[in-house]
Amino acid sequence: MASLFETVTGKPAALRDLSDRGLVRVTGTDRVRFLNGMLANDVAKLAPGDARPALQLDRKGHVLAELWVLADDDAILLDIAPGLEAELTAVLEKHLIADDVALASLSAEIGQLGLEGPGARDLARAAGGATPAEGRFERASFAGESLLWLGGGSLGSDGLRVLAPRALLPRLRAALALPELAPEVVDVLRIEAAIPALGRDLSARSFPQEARLERAFSLSKGCYVGQEIVARIASRGAVNRLLVKLRTRELVPPGAEIRVADTVVGQVTSSAVSSASGPIALGYVRVADARAGVSVAVGAIPGEIVDDYSRR
Repeated sequence: MASLFETVTGKPAALRDLSDRGLVRVTGTDRVRFLNGMLANDVAKLAPGDARPALQLDRKGHVLAELWVLADDDAILLDIAPGLEAELTAVLEKHLIADDVALASLSAEIGQLGLEGPGARDLARAAGGATPAEGRFERASFAGESLLWLGGGSLGSDGLRVLAPRALLPRLRAALALPELAPEVVDVLRIEAAIPALGRDLSARSFPQEARLERAFSLSKGCYVGQEIVARIASRGAVNRLLVKLRTRELVPPGAEIRVADTVVGQVTSSAVSSASGPIALGYVRVADARAGVSVAVGAIPGEIVDDYSRR
C-alpha cells in the first residue's frame, strides 16, 4: 500500500530546499551550561552525535524561535528555522556576560536539503550518504567534503536532512537525482502531518503546549527562560486552545472562524487540498472541543476534527 507521501507526490522520495534555514556554531567551555539555560529543551543530556528539537521562549513562555540543537565533539550547532537566526542570536548575545561562549554564523557557507519520503534512505545510501537514526547525525564524505547527515526529514521521520557547503549543493542534487517538492506540495504534507509553521500556525503569542510542541521542551531540567510558565501550564492544564487538524468539505481560508453548533470555538491558520485526504486545515479550537470526530463548520462549510491532539 502506498504511503501518504507517495499518494500526495507520486514518488517514494523527493527533495525539499531548506537552504533558508540558519546555522550557528557555538563554541567555548560554557556552551552547554549557557544554552541549557537559554533554550527550552535539555541540551546538557546530548551526547556527541545527538540532535534534538528545541525552542527559544520569551519570559512569558511564548515561542520566539524553533530550532534543532546538534551536539558535536567540540561545538554545538544550532539549525534555526528560516528568518529567525538574527533574532535568536541577538537574544543569546544579550545574555552573554562572563561566559566562555562564542557564536559564529555558518549560514552563508552551509546550505541544507531535505530528503523526504519513505525512499529517502535508500537513495541517500546510493549517493554515498549516511543514514543515521532519527535524532542522530553522522558525517560522510562527498566530492572531497564532509557532509552532515541528520536522521529524520523536515516533513516526517522517514526522511533525512543534509548540511553541505552551498557551492556543493548543485552537485549533490545531481547525485541524488530526486525531483524537488513544490511549495504547495510541501504545505499539503506539512498540514497532513500537523506540523505548525511559524508565522502562520505559530506566533510570538503562542505557548508551546497550544501547538503540541512537547518534544521541543523539557519539564524535568533546571531553569531556563520561560520555564516557569511552561511548567505552570503543564501542571494546571492552563491553555485555552489547542492545535487540531480538520477535514472540510471544501477548501477554507486561513483566518476563518471555526464553529461548533452556533459557538465560535477557534480559527483556521493553514489550509490546503490534499490528493490523499481532500480539503484539510490546521486551526486552534478551545480545549473542550479538541477531540477527533467533533463536527465543526467553517462559515457554511462543514467539517470535522480528524486527530485528537488533546491526548498527545
